[in-house]
Parts: sequence; structure tokens; C-alpha cells
Amino acid sequence: MKQLVKLALFAMVFMMIATSCQQKGNDGFNAVEDDEMIVQELATGDDEEILFDASIDDGSEDNIVNNLGTPGSSLGKVSAPIDTVLNFGRRFDPHPRRIVKDIRRIGSDSIFVSLTRLFRGVFVIVEKGQDTTGTRPIIIHRKRMSHVVKRNAIYVKRDTDRDSDAITDRPHRGWKLASVSMGAGHSVPEPSIRFNELTITSSGGVNISITSPLDTFFDTRDDLPTFVPGEEVTVQIKLTNSTLNPVDSFGTGATETLLLHHGVNRKHHGRKFFDYVGTDPATGDQIYQGTWTVEQAPGHVYHAVVDAIDNGTIYDNNASAFPYNSTTWGTPYRVVESK
Repeated sequence: MKQLVKLALFAMVFMMIATSCQQKGNDGFNAVEDDEMIVQELATGDDEEILFDASIDDGSEDNIVNNLGTPGSSLGKVSAPIDTVLNFGRRFDPHPRRIVKDIRRIGSDSIFVSLTRLFRGVFVIVEKGQDTTGTRPIIIHRKRMSHVVKRNAIYVKRDTDRDSDAITDRPHRGWKLASVSMGAGHSVPEPSIRFNELTITSSGGVNISITSPLDTFFDTRDDLPTFVPGEEVTVQIKLTNSTLNPVDSFGTGATETLLLHHGVNRKHHGRKFFDYVGTDPATGDQIYQGTWTVEQAPGHVYHAVVDAIDNGTIYDNNASAFPYNSTTWGTPYRVVESK
């Protein structure tokens, strides 16, 4: 009887081990769950330049104040509580975390990941003060802000031969970022500004039209928008603004200010203003356009971001009536020596 009990216990243990090995594979680990954990670790890391998403961060407040342009320059005198804005920008709080909102298998060797990063910080407005000393005194206005950036990515296992090296020597087991969507960002809560169409053209032959950035994917090896030094890139955006308190600062019909952030990575940040073109007669959309010349070094990935900020955010210091209100779309791009 005791021997039968021992045999029964042995059989149960054997079945449990066999079931476990069947679920986890012959090497004793759950391949599906472990691979998904590896991809999640890769996606939430900060070492992937293509996933860089802090492109609209202007750094420190000193950087915003000290980059006012030539003496006496400003964004103009307007009929608003802040009548002469010298500059504005964002100062993000440190250490935002990238969050995986969705991760799922879309093939035996490919995983889809939806990424979100929430930035908190301060929107800084630099106003010209009363000049009675011969210098340029300034007044600083600050508004708390939150800005979320979303992006989708696909990871592919490039090398499935796990036996060629020890797993401890290859913690990522061949998983690589294969394609990435454009980034779509906006203020929190939801902004009044909606982008409807983005067009990117260049003197070198690039011609891209986007209406849904999170559904617009680029192969990270072969399909990123590519430019050469000296190439001129023109970006046009069509948008609507449903704000209940429109601020037409200069009487042109433009109720928002558009910036083009370009050549952005962890070490460089260039920006320039868009020109207001007018309205689309067919749709009534507001149209803005900006052009920049590529000056970055070849062999690197950079980011370009279209950034629309409601004029009330900039020209009125009442944070309750005019809270931070912005929409952004961005894309990585590569600079090469020649095409």
C-alpha cells in the first residue's frame, strides 16, 4: 500500500514537471512571457534614440530667459494681459517614466507595443518689464503643465538561435526595434487644438502626408525620413481650434502659435516659428507653414516636432481661464551624407 502511494505521488510530481516543461519549453522558461517582459524592458528604457520623446523640453528656466534673441526683440506688443512677450518655453520635471499601455503578440517573432510618457513641469512666459534702468528688465510668469506623448512600436526577433550563446550573455535574446510610429502629444486635460493634416516636403524629394500619426509607421533601418546636410525641409500643418476663448493676438485670424522643433536629440534643440498662411477655403482649417535647413551631422537620428500652443496660454497669465493648451506631432528622421 505504501509503495502504491509512493508511486502515485511520483506520478503526480512527474506529470507536474512534464506540464511545466511543456508550458515553458525544454529549456525551462516560459518563452512567451519572458520575451514579452524583455520587449517591455527594451521599450521602457531610455537608451533608444529613435524613441526619444522629450523634444519640446526647453531645458532650464535660465535657458528660456537667456535665449531672448537680439536686444529689443520680442513676439510683439499685443492687446492682452501680457502685452510684450519676449520668450516662452517648457521646463519639464526630471525623470518622467515611459509606460507600456499595451503589449501583444502580432506574430511568432513580433510584438506590438503602445507607449505613453507623461511629462509634468512648468510653462514659462518671459514678459518685458518697465525699462527705467537702460537694461532689459523682465517679468516671469509660470503655469503648471502636463503633456502626454504617445507612440507605437513593433519589436522583431532578428536572431532566433538561442542556443548559439548563453541566455545570460544575451539578455535581450535578439529582440530589436523594427518599426516605430510618429509621436502624438497633447496637453492634459485634452487640448482645444486638433491637427488634421501634416505635410512634409524637401528639396531632396521627400514628400509625406500624414493624417493619423499613431498609424504611420517607419522601418527603423530603411524607412525613416532621410535628409542630407543643406537640404531644405518644409512642413505644413492644417488644424482647427475649438477654444471658447480665442485670443487673436495680432489681428491676423491666428488663435494659436506654431513652433517647429527640429534637429532635436539629447544634446541639441533647435526651434523656429511657423508662418500663418490663412484658412483652407474647402475645410476652414487654419494653415501654418515652416521651413528649416538641415545642419546636423550625418550618421545620427534626430526628431522634428510640430508644436501648436493656444495663444491664451502664451499671452494671458490667468492659468484658470487660460491653462496650458497644446498639441504636438513628431517624427524621428535620419541625416546621411548622401542619398
